Amino acid sequence: MDRRTSLRSSLLGLFLLSGQALAEPSIRHEFTLDNGLHVVISEDRRAPVVTTHMLVKVGSSHEYPGQSGLSHALEHLLYRGSAKTAPGQLSQIIERLGGEDNAYTLRDFTVHHQTLPSDRLAVALELNADLLKGAVLSEHEFVREIEAVKAERRENVDNDPLLRLFEQLQAIAYPQSSYHTPVIGWMSDLQRMHNEELRAWYRTWYAPNNATLIIVGDVQRDAVKREVEKYFAGFPRQDLPFIKKPLQTSAPGPRQVTVYEDVSTPTLVMAFNVPTYASAASATDVHALRLLSALLGKGLSARLSTRLERQQTLLTRPEVSYDPVARGDNLFEIQASINTVQPRPLDELQAAIWAQLQALKKNPPEPGELARARTLLLAENTFARDTLAYQAGDLAALLGSGLPAAQLDNDADDLARITPEQLQQAANTYFTRERLTVAYLQAKEADDE
Repeated sequence: MDRRTSLRSSLLGLFLLSGQALAEPSIRHEFTLDNGLHVVISEDRRAPVVTTHMLVKVGSSHEYPGQSGLSHALEHLLYRGSAKTAPGQLSQIIERLGGEDNAYTLRDFTVHHQTLPSDRLAVALELNADLLKGAVLSEHEFVREIEAVKAERRENVDNDPLLRLFEQLQAIAYPQSSYHTPVIGWMSDLQRMHNEELRAWYRTWYAPNNATLIIVGDVQRDAVKREVEKYFAGFPRQDLPFIKKPLQTSAPGPRQVTVYEDVSTPTLVMAFNVPTYASAASATDVHALRLLSALLGKGLSARLSTRLERQQTLLTRPEVSYDPVARGDNLFEIQASINTVQPRPLDELQAAIWAQLQALKKNPPEPGELARARTLLLAENTFARDTLAYQAGDLAALLGSGLPAAQLDNDADDLARITPEQLQQAANTYFTRERLTVAYLQAKEADDE
């Protein structure tokens, strides 16, 4: 989650130049220091800008019961004083240089990132090194910052019915996987959290051999390597805990949760336990699931929009999401709201969506429909990766999930090899009731019926 609203600066104009037109593929380099720090450099010279992402492989999926939220709370506290900066000073330094910075925590990793003029890269590297090993983590700042985290949870989760719904869905969708732990943490755990827990978490996970520097922009490999060695080579390698992948190793059976809130538009979410690139026995299934998500939910001609929203006017705002990049198994999610003009019960929406999935199981899609889904996926990814920040974030997601930086380099060819019959097979394998979790967001009065 973002630590705060991103800073706006004069750099923004330069940064946007990098997304004006598709350019030649970036030149990528990788090396590892003796202490285990992994470095990935992607040269992109369209503007005199560089973005630096320091990836630390720790997130909510590493946390133990009763200690949820440690990784996210630590992300906050790291900016409240270090060996070289006073509280809040890191962001002030970046802003004075015409740049912007932020940080976020996810299930598998934490990222601290800065974007600034490329001739100021050394400043970003020095500040990241200070984050990695120089944090103070004072008791005074902890007391202040943990209240900010609690307020963030109240505002962004507790007071948002849809986010509460997704939190409850994930809690039951992953009975065997640590992905059931919310990134921000359960409020009961935040209320009991102590600063010494964060200090121990920092000492355990913030190590050079558990970190990756991702540097994208107007840079040159040899110069970057010299600066990285200057600021990071002195940190010692350390022993790390052994953490298994968050796998949902079996289909646990149908699950359902209902959240009652003051909402005007009841909403349905159907989620299926599915593999990712990191957990699938074959990447073919993952490619097929990606194409199924586009076929069902991307663009005006997607099946759910065409058949259930416009033709049958049964539902509104259908969305399909599937992230194939994760350290463990993930969810294939379908979300839709009722049509308030012709409201129908949520179980009827569920039955209608289920019928569309059954149709995919019985008959493979036409080649033209598959081609459309493939084109949408490739166009979406190509456009998004044309910015420095997305390039770096994309690499962080891959590396933070234990995948190689080159995982998606041959994406067009990989998707082109998938046949309609393989989509049908994936639908039959994964769209089953044993893998299904259903979440209903209902108006409170529905509880009295």
